[in-house]
This record gives sequence, structure tokens and C-alpha cells, in this order.
Amino acid sequence: MVCKIGEKIRQLRLTHKMTQEQLADRLGVSYQSVSRWENGITYPDIEFLPAIAKHFSVSLDYLLGQDDAEKQKQIKKKIRSIADMTEDNAEYLIELIRICRREQDNGEYFERICYALRYSALHKNIAVLEELRKSKEAFFETCTDAAIRSRALGYYASLEEEPHIAALLDRYASDQTTARDYLLKERYLFRDEFDHFETARQRYFHKQIAYLIDGDISLWRDSSKPMDVQYSLFENNSKLALLHSLCQETPTVENPITCGNEPDVFAEQRIYIGMRQVCVYAHLGEKENAYAVLEDVIKLMEKIMDMPDGTELYCTSPALDVLKATVHSKDDSGSLGARKSLAYTLEDGQLEVFAEIFPKYEIECLAEAEYARWGWLNKLRKEERFINLIRRLEEKIYSK
Repeated sequence: MVCKIGEKIRQLRLTHKMTQEQLADRLGVSYQSVSRWENGITYPDIEFLPAIAKHFSVSLDYLLGQDDAEKQKQIKKKIRSIADMTEDNAEYLIELIRICRREQDNGEYFERICYALRYSALHKNIAVLEELRKSKEAFFETCTDAAIRSRALGYYASLEEEPHIAALLDRYASDQTTARDYLLKERYLFRDEFDHFETARQRYFHKQIAYLIDGDISLWRDSSKPMDVQYSLFENNSKLALLHSLCQETPTVENPITCGNEPDVFAEQRIYIGMRQVCVYAHLGEKENAYAVLEDVIKLMEKIMDMPDGTELYCTSPALDVLKATVHSKDDSGSLGARKSLAYTLEDGQLEVFAEIFPKYEIECLAEAEYARWGWLNKLRKEERFINLIRRLEEKIYSK
């Protein structure tokens, strides 16, 4: 590799349209020295190499004859060898991590290291992980490729130690896409920590189901178009069918939303699907169906509001039999009023709120005609039966 130094110096000098004398003056040597370098008779003293590289704005690797493409090829080859490394290679791997951190490469090296390290005996080596943490900071500060960031976060999360994992996910993972729970699920599976894995899997699955059956599209559709009304009805029925199937329950005429069961981890979703269904039935003139749903929803809200703090809610689905939610009260002095939160208990004992029920807001949506998007209820709002149901809920809420 060293024998190419003279060739590189000559190429760079000619590219920059310099004579040997000019380059010699710039470096403070004789032009004969430059001539001997270029002809391969002698080589520059090591002290001159940084100055030559800086003058021509090239790296030392390039000056020594290794171009960027070849350098990247060699680094990637070394990274691939990580999977076969043992504890004896720890110092070598640490130095490789440092080299890759200096090179940056938009984070691709970091991603490849994390991926390869998962298959190495060194994936729990404390010194290696400590060096990787330093690279992690540089990676997230400089990497702009969303796909690389996402993959690298997943690989790195499976390697990180338990005391550091919560801070990592809080900083870099997004709960809006359930990314935190997905990364935890994959991490525990990789580490064969199946007790933690099952809890994380169920939490992730529950959030996906909740996201799937959430949404409020039916209340923003044009009620003057018959197709929109039918679509809204289909949407609500589909969401209810999915929920009932998951929970292995059968709706009845009297309990079309709760199926007569006690509140579960899907209490919030049941309330909002039910309220939307009341709107659709009211607009279609199906009053008995509307009142059956409304009464079931109100009973569910009443039960939730009567639950003392610490009450645990479960799910009858065998796919979610480990998951539980804990009820917590909160009273806002603002417009939300008293509310109930449903929260998971995380591994570190902290609570993660994943659903909240705001009875005061629900009452306003049902009872107040000026809430335009709930206008499909106007056909019921003046009826005594409807007024009495809302009053019953108000008495329960405001008596707390």
C-alpha cells in the first residue's frame, strides 16, 4: 500500500496544476525530495503525511493508496466478520467501532455493526456496549435516512442493557406507531426473556387492535348521501364484530356493546364505537337500536366511574390473557372534569396511560346540539327518553 504514495502525490500535484518546486515550497522541503517521492526512490517522512493530505484535501487512507470505495469495502468486510468474533476479539471490535464512528457514512456502519453484533458472542460484552453507546449518540445526531434509523434502533434496542433501554426508547421510539412496544417485543424475543416478551407482545397487540378499531370517520361523513350513511354503519359494525370475536363474546339485544360483561381493557373503544353507533342508528331512524346501544354505553361509563383506583381490568381473549390495565382517577379543573385513566404497569413500575375516559366530554357530545359533527343525534335529542338517559349519566358523573 505504501508504494503508491509517490503515485498519489504526483497525481494530486498535476491535478492541482502545481510544479514540484511549488509543492516543495509549500511543504518546506527541496524539490529533489518531491521528485524522489514521486519516482518511488524514497518515501515522505511520516510527519509530512498529514500536511500533504491536508494540502490536497484528501484523507490519509487515500494518500496511502486506498480510495474511498476500497476503504468502505474493507470496513464492511470487517463488520461482517463480527458475527464470528469471540471474547478474544473484544479490543479489535472496539477499535473497529471507533473507526466507523469517525467515518460516519450516514449511519450505515452503525446499523451494520448492531445487526452483526446480535449474532456474536460479544453482544453482551460491557466494554463493547459502552463503545457502541458512544456511536449511538453520533449516529442519531447525524443519520438522516429514516429507514436506516428505524432498522438501527431495532437492532440496537435488542443489544442494550436493561437499565438503559427505557431512556433509549423514550428518546428515540414513537408510541404513535407502537414502535416502543414493538422494539421491546423483538428485544425480549432475541434475548430469550419470554416472560417479558409475552407481556410486551400482548401490549403491542392490544395497541394495534385498539388503533384498528379507533377512529371517528363516520361522524365527519356527509349524512345527506345514503352511501355515506351505509358506509358508516358498516364501519361501526365491522369494528364491533372484530372486538367481539377477539374477546370471544356474543352481543345481545340488551347489551350490543358490552355483551353483558364487566369493563375490560377495551372499555374506551367500546364507549366510542357505541357513541358513533348511536349516531348512525338515530340518523337512520332506528330508535330502538339507538337506545339499546346508548343504554349499554351509559351503563359501561357508570361502572367505570364507580371503580376505585387500583381496580384491574383484563381481557377474555386468550391472546391477551396476561395483559391488565389499572384504573386511576384524575380530576381536571379545566373543561375535561373528572376522568378515569387505564394504564399499564411497565417493567420499571411506572405507569403508561394508554386510554382515558372523559364522561363530561361524552355527555357534551351526546347532549349538545351545537356539536355539529354529532348532528346525527338531533332526531333523538328532544325525546324524553334520551333526555332522561343523559340526565342519569350527568347525575352519576357530577356526584363524584
